[in-house]
Amino acid sequence: MQSVKLAARIADDRQADHIKILDMRKRLIITDYFLIISVRNARLGKRIHEDIAKALKEQNTKPVTVSGAQEGNWILADYNDFVIHILTAEFAEYYDLERLWMDSDTIDWNR
Repeated sequence: MQSVKLAARIADDRQADHIKILDMRKRLIITDYFLIISVRNARLGKRIHEDIAKALKEQNTKPVTVSGAQEGNWILADYNDFVIHILTAEFAEYYDLERLWMDSDTIDWNR
């Protein structure tokens, strides 16, 4: 849980537009949390992804898989216990992951 909150705080420090952690434990068996981050552009998304990956690596937390990092419109980083989705505003609006998983509880990452 601390790692996903750290990732959220890094995204906030880097001026992400929207950040939400969804508790997926009651809904999925493949992961515990989704961290959904929307950003103004792909370049910012890539930067946030790189900064999160670096900070988590320093805590010996490495992703199982990462996809979309080259394009940057939707970067998905699977850390097993949590999955980070970094989407540009256009992709976030189109795919609307929060609506898809709206029955999930949200986690306060500011604490």
